[in-house]
Amino acid sequence: MQIHLVIPGLLWPGASLTNPAEGLELPALARLLGLGQRRVRDFEPLERQLARILGLAPGADEEAPLPLAALRRLGESSGAVEEGSVDGGWLCADPVNLSFAREHLLLHDFPADELSGAEVDALIETLNDVFQDLGRFEACTSTRWYLRLAKPTSVKLFPLHDVIGRPIRHYLPEGDDARLWRRTMNEAQVLLHNHPINQAREAAGRRPLNSLWFWGAGALNRRAIAAPPVVQSLEPLARGLARAGAVEPMPPDVASALQQDTIVVLDTLLPAARQLDLDAWRANLASIEHDWFAPLATALRAGRLQSLTLTAPGDRNTLELQAHSGDRWKFWRKPHAFEALLASLATAVAPASDSTALRPER
Repeated sequence: MQIHLVIPGLLWPGASLTNPAEGLELPALARLLGLGQRRVRDFEPLERQLARILGLAPGADEEAPLPLAALRRLGESSGAVEEGSVDGGWLCADPVNLSFAREHLLLHDFPADELSGAEVDALIETLNDVFQDLGRFEACTSTRWYLRLAKPTSVKLFPLHDVIGRPIRHYLPEGDDARLWRRTMNEAQVLLHNHPINQAREAAGRRPLNSLWFWGAGALNRRAIAAPPVVQSLEPLARGLARAGAVEPMPPDVASALQQDTIVVLDTLLPAARQLDLDAWRANLASIEHDWFAPLATALRAGRLQSLTLTAPGDRNTLELQAHSGDRWKFWRKPHAFEALLASLATAVAPASDSTALRPER
C-alpha cells in the first residue's frame, strides 16, 4: 500500500526571515524526515505539480497553459454543473483588493471570511448586468469566482497565487486577446470602486473589493486525463483533476487512506502561508501532525504502510520525501527536526529582487 501526501504551504514562504516552526512539537514529522530520503527540487508551479501527480498527461507543448479555471470549477463542491458544461471556455475571476505601496500597485487576496454572502451576491449580479457580452459570472465561494465565457479567448493569464503581494504590472494579460482583458480589468475596477457595497466597506474602514483577477484560460480535454488512484482532497483544483479522470474525490481521512493506494492533497496550510498568518499556520500544522504524520509514521513502523511519498510545493522550491517500511530497520537514521529543515532551506535561498519580493503588510 502506498500513500502520496501533497501538502502545499508546508514550507513557509521564503521571503520571511522567521522560523515559523520554532517551538512546535512535531515528533512524527521529524521521524519521517529522518527516516526517509529527502530531496529539494527547483521551483515548479503548484498547479503543474498537481496536474502531474494526478495524471494530466503533458501535451506536445509542456509549457502550454493548463485549463485551470475549467478544472477548478469541475472540482467545486457547491454549485453543481451539468455534464460537459466545463468543457468549454472558463476563467477564474477571483475578487481581489488593489492598493498602492510606494510606487507599486500591489494585489491582495481575501480570506474566506472577509466577504459576506450578501456582498458577493450583489456584486455578481452587477457584473452580470454590465458584462453580458463576455459571458456569465458566478461565485462558488466568497473567494472563488468564475466567468463562463460566451466565446473562447486566446490569452496568457497568470495564476492568482503568483501575483499576491507583488506589483501587478509584471503580470498583466499577454497574447492575442490581451487588450480585451486589460480593458475588462480596468472597467471592472471602475465599476467595483463605485459600487455601493465597496463605498460602504470603505466607510466602515474595511478593504474594498476593487478588482477581479482573471486567470486559468483553456479548454478541458478529458482525453488527456489519466485516471489516478483513490484521491482524497477538499482542494478544488485537485478534485477537478480527479473528476476529469473519472475518479470521484473523497474528503481526507487517514483511516481510509491506509486501506488502499491513495493520493491525498491537504491544503489547510496554504491559505495561512499565503496570508502570512503565522498563528493559523502553526495551528493547522499541529493538526496535521496529530491527524496525519503520527498515524502514518506508526503505520510505516508497523509495516502496514509500504511506501509514503511527501511532496511539499513551496514558493521557492519543493521538498520531496520518500520513506519505505523497510527503512524502519535502519536504526542509525535519527529524527530530523522540521525547524532545522526550514532553517537550512532559508539559508540556501538567495534573496529575491525588490520588484518580486514585496509582500503586503498584514
